[in-house]
Amino acid sequence: MAPPGPAPSLIGRRRERERLDRLVSSLRGGESRSLVIRSEAGLGKSELLDYLADQATGCRVLRAVGVESEMELPLSGLQQLCAPILDGLDALPEPQAVALGVAFGQRTGPAPDRFLVGLAALSLLSHAAEAQPLLCLVDDAQWLDQASAQVLAFVARRLVAESVGLVLAVREPVDERFAAIDDLTVSPLDDDDARALLATVMPGPVDPAVRDRIIAEAHGNPLALVELHRGADALDFGGVASAVGRNGVAGRIEASFRHRVEALPSETRRILLITALEPVGDPVLVLGAAERLGLDASAFTPAVEDELVEVGAKVRFRHPLVRSAVVTAQSAADRRAAHLALAAATDPDTDPDRRAWHLAEGSIGLDEDVAAELVASAVRARLRGGLVAAAMFHARGASLTPDAQMRSRRALMAAEDTFRAGGMQQALRLLDGAEPELLDEHQRARIDLVRGQVLFYVAPGRNAAGALLEAARRLEQHDSDAALATYANAYIAAVLVGSRAHGVGLAEVARGILAARPVEPLNAGARAAAAALEGLAVLAIDGYGAAAPRLREALDALRALDRSPIADPPAARDPRRGLGGDIGDEIGALRWLPLACLVSRVLLDDDAYTQLAEEFVGACRREGALSSLLMAMAEWYPLQLMSGNIAHAEEQYAAVRDVITARDFPELPDREGWFAAYRGDAVAMGQSRALVQARGAQGEGQWLLSNALQEGVLQNSTGRYAEALAATSAADGHPFDIGLAAWVLPEHVEAAARAGEPDEARRSLARLHEIAEATGTDWARGLASRSAALVADDRDAEALYLAAISELGRTRITTATARAHLLYGEWLRRQNRRVEAREALRRAHDLFTRMGAHAFADRAARELGATGEVVHRGADGPVDELTAQERQIARLAAGGNTNPEIGAQLFLSPRTVEWHLRKVFTKLGVTSRRQLARALREPSASVG
Repeated sequence: MAPPGPAPSLIGRRRERERLDRLVSSLRGGESRSLVIRSEAGLGKSELLDYLADQATGCRVLRAVGVESEMELPLSGLQQLCAPILDGLDALPEPQAVALGVAFGQRTGPAPDRFLVGLAALSLLSHAAEAQPLLCLVDDAQWLDQASAQVLAFVARRLVAESVGLVLAVREPVDERFAAIDDLTVSPLDDDDARALLATVMPGPVDPAVRDRIIAEAHGNPLALVELHRGADALDFGGVASAVGRNGVAGRIEASFRHRVEALPSETRRILLITALEPVGDPVLVLGAAERLGLDASAFTPAVEDELVEVGAKVRFRHPLVRSAVVTAQSAADRRAAHLALAAATDPDTDPDRRAWHLAEGSIGLDEDVAAELVASAVRARLRGGLVAAAMFHARGASLTPDAQMRSRRALMAAEDTFRAGGMQQALRLLDGAEPELLDEHQRARIDLVRGQVLFYVAPGRNAAGALLEAARRLEQHDSDAALATYANAYIAAVLVGSRAHGVGLAEVARGILAARPVEPLNAGARAAAAALEGLAVLAIDGYGAAAPRLREALDALRALDRSPIADPPAARDPRRGLGGDIGDEIGALRWLPLACLVSRVLLDDDAYTQLAEEFVGACRREGALSSLLMAMAEWYPLQLMSGNIAHAEEQYAAVRDVITARDFPELPDREGWFAAYRGDAVAMGQSRALVQARGAQGEGQWLLSNALQEGVLQNSTGRYAEALAATSAADGHPFDIGLAAWVLPEHVEAAARAGEPDEARRSLARLHEIAEATGTDWARGLASRSAALVADDRDAEALYLAAISELGRTRITTATARAHLLYGEWLRRQNRRVEAREALRRAHDLFTRMGAHAFADRAARELGATGEVVHRGADGPVDELTAQERQIARLAAGGNTNPEIGAQLFLSPRTVEWHLRKVFTKLGVTSRRQLARALREPSASVG
């Protein structure tokens, strides 16, 4: 006997079934898989999910369904998926358990960072999969609330070896939230499969003309084949042609469903409308609302018999297009009545937000009571981290508010929430509903602040600094903390724009900061931050000599602040948000750490800079504050590069970018240029230059300065001094005294001296001496000594080179030390002191080789060759076979970190860490963590 064929719903889906079978096999083998099933409506995504659940014997299956609704309840989709496994919440690390508990409304606490919620969800799923493989299926994921979609996309990108499968069915067009996840596109059936499917629903003789017409009209859509078959006698094909013109096959299917709905009794249509407007499908709630309209469960019977709806533990429509057809088939008055019935049936204590939304949708005119409930829902959503939902509730509340003054206040709050949620243009539209003449001075200042922040994001070169400066001045009389944060944002905006500023520039912002007078007493953190900001303002106006003492005092105060556990404030959610934050935020660790890093960088205090940058990164990792981590990495990885830890910095940054996609936050355009500069990669530098120029064209001139510095390093490393001089000379048009001066100036001095422009070299050297004298740090003095040696006569040069080697040798900045040895060795060779030259050049070559600064190592090798020595480049070792992530995990394990500790740092589950370590042990031929440190030492070239 021939084996039975596939179920009718799976005819023509052999390719898809085989893909899903492999996914289940992977789960049983201990691997994890993520998959997005994509197609237009009606092609069978839900049926494929059902097939997957049936095949997953031995696996635990969790399911969730997105529902089309104008109401946004934060993380409702994730909570629906995770509800059966929430008993594992207490097994998570405390910060993760608290974050997920707060997000689900089960605990109280500060609004959690959405990425910490994502890490907690990953850990929860991984924990549940320890008992048996876990398969998570989400249908209609395009309708998930924004927060749930972001968390699930995060989880999908981090699953590796937990025995967890995550499969999301998404209707086309492509949902960008789920980009970078493996996908399976479901295509229409071919004509043969369409005939086979039609034969299962139209048994017996069929008029070939009718059959061929149905197949032609359905365009391979299985749901269309079934629906057009149902309507073949009652529904004229031409009657829905306009629907096809509007929405293609989906429009025709919905028209067919609507025709069937309209044929139902009035009572049935009304109870279906209640069901359609209640996204959870709770039969108790639906029937409770139905009773208020004089209906009972029997009203469902005709729709059940017509296979439009199923009534059980949940009330489910046969297809989402049925829900849409039910809603569009009813009048606005019927919809309002259904919403009000649902509101009356909803418990105001257990589900106040849904109740408020139904009340709002049932309202005809303005209603303060309903508006107040919506505002309360906005507050609850914000406390759970649901900024999109908070903005939605606030905006709807404002629209229903009868009092014009209160309506303006609520429109302002809606605009602020919308801005925080990333809706820039929508925030400006909401501000149009806030009438300034009805608001007080503080509220008008907040309007200015939102406009300035939006301008900073969408067009920073269009006087964003000026708008923020004006907002800070107005806030100063009402909220000192908010004013301080806004002055800081204005300062960062001016630095970011640089010479591309149109309007207020850095000097005017600096003068505004120095003229500020807070009207309220500041706490310790705010006082330290204010002192640091004032020091930076003095730096912008009067230079290092006047600013350094104030900056040193402010840095000491910042470093002395309390290091208590922190949570990620909304202010830190984008690297361009700057040092300040949103209205009402208390200045805390993640508020002052960026400022402290900037001050330590300005002062060239490598000990403080290293400590603070590592503390910044560590705090973000410990707390799961990934939205602050990119800003922290922007401080940390250039410092690591200059400290010689090039591979480590590259691996760490790659891991962060792997977690935080470009959709979450814009890429730092100069990032690749830093690595290219020290690796000597001209191709990568060219790619970075294109990114930087694009952002520069948008008014973000600071990136041009950073790129000029990187170009200078790269060209100097290859001995192309004229090109290095041209690149570093371009930095003169930017405010590079803010943090990068002592990095740019030595490159310019070296390029000018070697390109035969000693006067230009001395001009930059004078500025570098000013910095060194003002700061008094070994880093600054060493750079000044090294640069001075390049333009000194032979009698003084050697003493300066030796001073530079000594001063820089006391710092962590290994690249600067290695370059001092290189320049000294080159000078010795030109003095015909070959033996001494070899010693210095060997030292430089060894340092550059170990750190992976290939172009500088090659330059040292060429100089050694000129002294008569031959350099033998070492062969690649086993470490070179490791992937970037494997190297990261190996380094952390060799440093004594446990698997959970490594997982927390790299946003992986402990089981994935263990899986990677097994691969590392095999590749390196080691059997214990103790052997890793020795095995990880990269081989250096030999000289002989």
